[in-house]
Amino acid sequence: MSISVSGNDIQFDGTVRVVNGANPESGVAYLILTPKGGVGSLPFLAQGLPGKPPVFDSITMESVDPGTPLPTPNPEVTMVSPGGDGQASHYTLKFYQHKGDKGDTGTVTISAAEDLSATPGAGTDGYTLRYDHSTQKWVLTALWTGNQYVPGSISATAYTNTSPRVLGQIEVPPQPHPYRVNPFAQTEVTGSASTRVDLVVRVGDPSTGHRVGFSKGKVGPNPPVNVLIPAPPAGESVPGSYGVVPAGEARTFYLIAEQKAATDGSWSTPAAPDTTFYLDVRPLA
Repeated sequence: MSISVSGNDIQFDGTVRVVNGANPESGVAYLILTPKGGVGSLPFLAQGLPGKPPVFDSITMESVDPGTPLPTPNPEVTMVSPGGDGQASHYTLKFYQHKGDKGDTGTVTISAAEDLSATPGAGTDGYTLRYDHSTQKWVLTALWTGNQYVPGSISATAYTNTSPRVLGQIEVPPQPHPYRVNPFAQTEVTGSASTRVDLVVRVGDPSTGHRVGFSKGKVGPNPPVNVLIPAPPAGESVPGSYGVVPAGEARTFYLIAEQKAATDGSWSTPAAPDTTFYLDVRPLA
């Protein structure tokens, strides 16, 4: 072959013609290589393998104020790495765009919103918004906040065998939500040798109302301080309807002392502050 490659060398066997090589006015000269026999090839000019596509490490957007010309070029291309043999080149791209014109100041009125279930009216001061998925609307709702109540006074009871006795009562005003109460109370009973006095808190009626608080007394003339805690009877519907006061209804709660021993012995209880009675109202959803 008239053209061959040997290591880093190219060997040519043929005729070399320099066109315009002796013409000082042309300004251009070029070579014509004619291989011996008229046939030759250049293997070092063979087509290479396709290169890897470029990699864009980041593509970002930048807003420009209205009226300000956008930078050029747009997008802005920045080379991070030129790549190489078997290595992709890396670039970053940044596009410039105009911001929208500033809009007029709007007015937001929650009470006129289409997804509000009702227009606020009298008696809704301090209410909040609660979402109702079934209607897909926002509902004005009283805050789920309880309160605490105590009786106006607690008087001492006489040393007799009368039972049961109302030691104190608390009237809770109507609440915006149904609720239960956590009652707390205490008293120090002075009794007879065989008396045993329990404390009970009942809802609505001192005899038949739901029992929401309880403390079992001790037998004897000078038992320990009787401390009542929230304690509905086991087996009642708690959680459920037991002891629940509906929304919008006032209710009276009674602190009752009941002599439970099989005796007609006398006993008494002291006035406040030795006897206490307290209700913690707990709203229900």
